[in-house]
Amino acid sequence: MANNKIDRRVFRTRQLLSEALIDLIVEQGYDTITVQDIIDRANIGRSTFYAHYNCKDDLLLSGMEEIVHRLVWEVEKSPSGKGTEEAQPRILSTLPIFQHAQEQFDLHKAVVGGKGIDVIVSAIQNHLCHHIQEQIEKLHPATEGPMIPAVVTANFLAGSLMTLLIWWLNNDMPYEPQQMETMYQKLTMPGVWASLEAEI
Repeated sequence: MANNKIDRRVFRTRQLLSEALIDLIVEQGYDTITVQDIIDRANIGRSTFYAHYNCKDDLLLSGMEEIVHRLVWEVEKSPSGKGTEEAQPRILSTLPIFQHAQEQFDLHKAVVGGKGIDVIVSAIQNHLCHHIQEQIEKLHPATEGPMIPAVVTANFLAGSLMTLLIWWLNNDMPYEPQQMETMYQKLTMPGVWASLEAEI
């Protein structure tokens, strides 16, 4: 019972700090936020903050894994057939990313819009690269790789997605998420599939 109480207390403290950081990001942007701002907003002592996190970047990144997993990627596969867009497995489903960015526009604009936050953009892109590379490698036997290394294709797809997402947010989302998903897939996947299918 005592451990459960401690666990709940730890969870509640981290939740308060995370919520305070998100509120401050939306209000004033990340760069100007200090640890003092965060603990004042969360009504938590400085020693308590440093018992959980080393700095504000550490706090920011601590919530990344949960957010990213909630946002993205189920690999979508059509029942059968080849040669059509619908029949090909989806290496990266981007619709959840655009939908979440639309629903939480203020937060996403503060995070990746304008100057953005390098630590967050880098973390998202690295996570995407890892996921995409795994999906590509599943399409090939262990002894055969694509002509273009999976890591190169993964970085291309993740980088182009982040560039498109930032442009979309900076321009106040001129297209619906489904349109962005369709355009991204059409712009990127024909060349990717051509390079992969040549080797399958």
